[in-house]
Amino acid sequence: MDKKEVKKRSSRIKSPEYRQAIGAKLREARQEKGYSLSDIKDMTTIPPKTTLEMEKGITINIDYYVEYAKAVEYDFDNLSGVGIELIPSHQLPKKKQERVFLTKKIREYIILPDFLGDGKTTDQIRKHMISLNLIDESLKSTEITGVMKNFVIDETVKVLTKIAGKNIYALRK
Repeated sequence: MDKKEVKKRSSRIKSPEYRQAIGAKLREARQEKGYSLSDIKDMTTIPPKTTLEMEKGITINIDYYVEYAKAVEYDFDNLSGVGIELIPSHQLPKKKQERVFLTKKIREYIILPDFLGDGKTTDQIRKHMISLNLIDESLKSTEITGVMKNFVIDETVKVLTKIAGKNIYALRK
């Protein structure tokens, strides 16, 4: 990845104030422990220049912050102390919120109890969810198919085969 790409990506990051606050907390913890930048380098292999950039909130790679925090024994449960509100920058549109609700129901009642067994179609999943009164009969199979495709993408579920153009889904084990 070249510097141009990194700069382009970093310009999309909209929370530099949080990085600055976390960096300041890490610096404070480092100084309280009496560690120098060189000590941090010895404990983490993070170069002193990068450590300084973290302390200023410039570095965007979270892995660096995690390693630094481990070195100075900074508890990330303290993130509320830097003013990070645990709400997204943008709310999901209503349609996507409905998909999230459906995804949670499929995970809870189809994926976790392994309803898929040796394989189930979207129609079978839909009928089972209707029988459990989890969804309304007006919910289309295509909405369930969309959720199942997401489970395939995140490698929770696999498509065993296709029968008559319909995917047969099973848990990836």
